[in-house]
Amino acid sequence: MTNPNRRNSRARDAARLAGLLLLTLFFVTPALAQAGRLVRETVHGASLERNATGESTDRRVSVYLPPSYDTATTKRYPVVYLLHGIGDTDEEFTSAWKGNTAAWGTVQGLMDRGIAEGRFGEMIVVVPDERTKMMGSFYTNSSATGNWEDFTSQDLVGYIDKKFRTLARAESRGVAGHSMGGHGALRLGMRRPDVFSVAYGMNPAVLGWGADLSIENPAFAKLFRMTTLEEVYRGGIYTVGALCLAQAFSPAPDRPPFYADLPFKEVGGKLVPNEPAFSKWEENFPLNMAARYRENLTKLRGFRFDTGWEDEFTHIPPTARALAHKLTELRVPFTFEEYNGDHRNRMWGRTGRLYTEVLPYFWLLLDSLDAKK
Repeated sequence: MTNPNRRNSRARDAARLAGLLLLTLFFVTPALAQAGRLVRETVHGASLERNATGESTDRRVSVYLPPSYDTATTKRYPVVYLLHGIGDTDEEFTSAWKGNTAAWGTVQGLMDRGIAEGRFGEMIVVVPDERTKMMGSFYTNSSATGNWEDFTSQDLVGYIDKKFRTLARAESRGVAGHSMGGHGALRLGMRRPDVFSVAYGMNPAVLGWGADLSIENPAFAKLFRMTTLEEVYRGGIYTVGALCLAQAFSPAPDRPPFYADLPFKEVGGKLVPNEPAFSKWEENFPLNMAARYRENLTKLRGFRFDTGWEDEFTHIPPTARALAHKLTELRVPFTFEEYNGDHRNRMWGRTGRLYTEVLPYFWLLLDSLDAKK
């Protein structure tokens, strides 16, 4: 004989299961249906050809396509170009790392959830791999490593506009980046308002001299005693970073194995500025570029950057503040914010700055309307 209490319990369990199935149909299935997709492309960089350091001219590029891309076959989308930091690649933004889930630790996860929650609309996000053998291009034209500014603003943009359904105009195109990529985003905003109308630098590195980026950093003195790239790699992040910057800012394509001039030289046992390399570095600092490109900056729809108070790369907070002061003096519209964080710890997650600040900023300012309609 069946226990009536057990029968009632089974009925309640069945009802609960049915309820869960309904919740799945109403909430889970729509969320899955709203997923975009990530594609990997290889983009040839004509601007990188014949570089002295042997960098590959065929670059991997990750492209996020929003949920409606495959069904709304006539729709075109604004595009955000997202630039990685020194030592990183496109996987910094597209592969979950350090405990972050794919949902909240990748740009494709953030885009899917932001679109589903109505935080921002559908955009294409392009993440190129612009790492060099010395860990970074700094997104600038170099006679040693290649013309990375031209690759980003011409080769890459041209490829994306031809291959995908973009809104192929500056008003619908923005550039963002973190650290070295933040430097690159601000640089490209200053120099190429004809290509990008909005720029956002997250914890932008190397805006100017200061703190750990100075003549006092022992990494510069170490480089004088090194003769091979292997020694540089073993010297640590600052030694690698110093040579990376020298290849970008003061290249010497006819002088292997470093293919660069250093900004300092040793005189009487002390380091002093080494010209013309020192001045070339200063010319490439966004803090010093701002006055030269003031007119370009006034053409932008948005120019924004931030810094964490506890950034372990100690030149970033003071030079970001200095750039804010300079732009104020120049009467250039901009947005600058300091926040409680370090170099990376506020980037990811539901409350991370990529989700709450960066992606909404581009959706707010980029033109998402197709002028052809």
